[in-house]
Amino acid sequence: MRVTINIPDDILKEAKKYAKEHAKSVSAVTTEAVQKYIAACKKVEAGKELLELAGKIKIADHVYKELEGIRDEDRY
Repeated sequence: MRVTINIPDDILKEAKKYAKEHAKSVSAVTTEAVQKYIAACKKVEAGKELLELAGKIKIADHVYKELEGIRDEDRY
């Protein structure tokens, strides 16, 4: 599907450079970025839901450690 969006010049320049360096189209880079953004938002939403439940149910300590590991992976 064709979509028109406005992207700041500096970000577009970086996207074009990244696309060229990785033999991808700007469209592919943009699609990947949007997919990763949506996935990150879903993780945040799930984390918030989990925190709301934390006071209502007992969550095993290893689950918290797993969540921390996921957060650490997302930072890099």
